[in-house]
Amino acid sequence: MNYLKKRYKLFLFMLAFWLLLNFNLQLDTMIFGLVIASVVTVLAFPVLYNEQGFRYRGIYLHRLVLYFFVLFFEIFKSACTYTINLISRKYEPVLFKIDLDVTDPIQVGIVANSITLTPGTISVEIVDHSIYVLTLAKPGTTQEELERPIRNSFEKFFKVKEKKR
Repeated sequence: MNYLKKRYKLFLFMLAFWLLLNFNLQLDTMIFGLVIASVVTVLAFPVLYNEQGFRYRGIYLHRLVLYFFVLFFEIFKSACTYTINLISRKYEPVLFKIDLDVTDPIQVGIVANSITLTPGTISVEIVDHSIYVLTLAKPGTTQEELERPIRNSFEKFFKVKEKKR
């Protein structure tokens, strides 16, 4: 019983994430989501937990929910912008390095995955708390202009928690 009690939150989170990504409540999607959430919960639990409890002291649940809404908004907004950029042909691929103010590897990983989920951007590599990002940009775009959307949309959710430590 203790085994299940420790894992149900992670399972519910994975299932909710699955349903949000699929945006489909058909029976086969829900069953597949239950299976995937179960497998991910079993495999990820040893990575996230140790004898003392949860290894990651991240953001609060209300901030996490808000983060997911911002992430989905950014995904849809970037899809439209990316399509326009491709059609206009005024943009070129740019590789840049962003040094995040957060240092927790899990938080850096979440930001990097959020970047990759956003159309038109790819996290190429993570080194410590720096992420190398490939994106489309107008020629002559400054480093600050490239970093601003990442800092304003993703990193800001983790900076507040990092300062409280």
